[in-house]
Amino acid sequence: MAPIELDIPSFAVNQLSLLAAELAAETSQNALLLSTHSPRTLSRAGLAITNLTLSSQRTGLGGKTVLELEQDSAIGAEELGEHGIRVGDIVRVGQQPKGGEKKAEKKSIEEKGLEGVIVRVGQKVVQIALDKEGDEGDGLGGRLWV
Repeated sequence: MAPIELDIPSFAVNQLSLLAAELAAETSQNALLLSTHSPRTLSRAGLAITNLTLSSQRTGLGGKTVLELEQDSAIGAEELGEHGIRVGDIVRVGQQPKGGEKKAEKKSIEEKGLEGVIVRVGQKVVQIALDKEGDEGDGLGGRLWV
């Protein structure tokens, strides 16, 4: 059997369009999950890590700000618990909404979050490189969630 000739440019264009479609599907699915479920429900499903505090902040590769988050010491647990967040995942870091807040207040808190990429996940800490060079974790305080 003769080898099949592969047109590399058309293959690359096809792969890029498939990746774009996959990204759009995941983005819409995550937006739906975030708008319909609480952080606690997402945490139980392994899609979020709650009750985090900012333990350190440094400048990483390429001038990106890297946040190191650990479990809040007031919770009592040292480890993060089970979750499905892995290195390379695109995440949003934001203040954890309180139970008694109204929907409008929760929405404004969610919009203030910072987006980044998971750099390292350990048993006790998670490190996130923020996407935009101007982003810093200065506005983050209190309990956070990813």
